Amino acid sequence: MLAESSGGLTTIDFAVVSVYLAIMLAMGFRIARRNASTEDFFLGGRDLPSWAVGISLIASLLSTITYLGMPGEMFRTGIGFLTRQVGLPLVLLVVWFVWIPFFMRLNLTSAYEYLERRFDYATRVIAAIFCMCLLLGWIAVVVLTASGAMVEIANLQLGWFFSSNQADADMHAVILGIGIFSILYTTLGGLRAVVWTDVVQFFVLLGGAFFTMGAVAWQTGTGLGDWMEFSSQYKHEEVEWFSLDVTNRSTVFSIAIGMFFWHSCTHGANQVALQRYFALKDTWAARKSFLINALCSTLLGVLLAGVGMSLMYFVLSEGHVSGDMLQTQQDLMSDDPEIRTPAQDKVFPQFIRLYLPSGVRGLVIAALFAAAMSTIDSGANSISTIVTVDFVRRLRSKALTPAHELKMARVLTASMGVIVVVTTISLYHLSKGTNIIDLCQKGFNCFLGPLGALFLLAIFSRSATPRTVIPAVLVGEVVGICTSYSRELFGDDYAFSTHLVVPAAWLSTLIVSHVLSLLLQTRASEEQSRWMWRGVLASPEDRRIDCGGSRPSNG
Repeated sequence: MLAESSGGLTTIDFAVVSVYLAIMLAMGFRIARRNASTEDFFLGGRDLPSWAVGISLIASLLSTITYLGMPGEMFRTGIGFLTRQVGLPLVLLVVWFVWIPFFMRLNLTSAYEYLERRFDYATRVIAAIFCMCLLLGWIAVVVLTASGAMVEIANLQLGWFFSSNQADADMHAVILGIGIFSILYTTLGGLRAVVWTDVVQFFVLLGGAFFTMGAVAWQTGTGLGDWMEFSSQYKHEEVEWFSLDVTNRSTVFSIAIGMFFWHSCTHGANQVALQRYFALKDTWAARKSFLINALCSTLLGVLLAGVGMSLMYFVLSEGHVSGDMLQTQQDLMSDDPEIRTPAQDKVFPQFIRLYLPSGVRGLVIAALFAAAMSTIDSGANSISTIVTVDFVRRLRSKALTPAHELKMARVLTASMGVIVVVTTISLYHLSKGTNIIDLCQKGFNCFLGPLGALFLLAIFSRSATPRTVIPAVLVGEVVGICTSYSRELFGDDYAFSTHLVVPAAWLSTLIVSHVLSLLLQTRASEEQSRWMWRGVLASPEDRRIDCGGSRPSNG
């Protein structure tokens, strides 16, 4: 039986985490020397390797909570957990044949530059603000929930850190640690540093999964076949394939639809994803990057499913757990989902804290830091890009020199990091005794559906004009808010499936725009039509159209 420790980090664990953080900083300092302009800082000179960008994207979009929570899904649905991947082939078609070939013909730094050429500056501003709200909410909630999980695992027990309360001191230390280190290397190295540190962080995440399964295999003398057999005998929740009930959040159909729209809108409207593609030299490189991203995402999902099965065997088979984990074992067998579900989500963090050997525990903690830091570095760099390109550069009457603009970009990135840390700590204190974290977590995806629909209308709808898309986007946002908070607004009987929020907001935006175009008899001008699918794809493939003017520039 694997001996249960008292939890917390040992000197070896602290050494492992410290070495990891030092490597991240060293990479930032080294890469900083290559940044001579904002083209380098925001886009890595548009010559980053496609494989690195693809890995970076999965590391950025994967949060610590997702990493810790996926194994818990194996307790709930077993192998049925992997059915959420069934929508990915359709995502591949949309991104491969629509988003990438279109956007790679445009010389963009911010995705929202395009919207001014197709519509007007007001539309560009609304989209940019929506994306910044999405990113700020996403970062704050992810970092806060991840910090809570890491505090529980690390068991720091600090006497004081801007608070005499131990729990508060531990949270402050973890949030500041994640924020300071990620912002330091991002401020120094820009997107190039973000991408290369994300690559390292992705492999650290893989290492954490492998070491967890290895620890279970070594201590129990079992392997994948034993875990799969045990999982097949466990009574998982039944996976329903389809239901017309929009309040049913757990059908394969609703999950697949939700994942399809989330990925499609993210890769076609979210600056975090699109900025990665803009950093590549051509369409083929962007396609390879997305393919690598999809393969890595699938690989990590399968690995975490394996972690879930190994933990299921370890916790539920006889004679392997003791102490605190015994209570979790009893909760996992409960018929009450209010007891069983939280226990399923706690298994992985508890195993890390109580059963992983010293040193290995430090590596897995470093993996959790990696996931949280990837969230901050990507979000802060993208927000800095939006502020610089869509507001400062656009509204200044006199252009800054490359050196001054680079300095400003670094200051903005650092400022975004400070804002994120302050917001996260404030959210932590506001969340005491309230469900504000749950409310915020529901809220930030409200912006994604309208953004995705806006770009689709811009590219394909000749009747779409500022008079139709601006009201449509605002209505779509209202629908997103109402469906996200349907339980709080309308009661339990009308609790809308969380997987259908993005599709509902997306569809509402499309419908309202088309209805308004019929009522107002709108039509894109000849200049606006030039920025639609046919006009953009008619340009030479080896030259990008400059969205800051009519002059094409070399890609």
